[in-house]
Amino acid sequence: MRSVAEYLEKAAEFDELAASANVEVLRKRYADIAACYRLLAKDREWLISTGAIEGERTNLDH
Repeated sequence: MRSVAEYLEKAAEFDELAASANVEVLRKRYADIAACYRLLAKDREWLISTGAIEGERTNLDH
């Protein structure tokens, strides 16, 4: 399972691919994938906030 940060990083990667794509179909596809990763991040944040799942541990958590 990915962390919220990982989902957002992937969204940024696909945003960059969309911006650099020369073909409109690819540009839209990459933008759609980026939006899906942002949605996954938002859903995971919501699940964490409701207590349905545990939040990600950071290096500071022991």
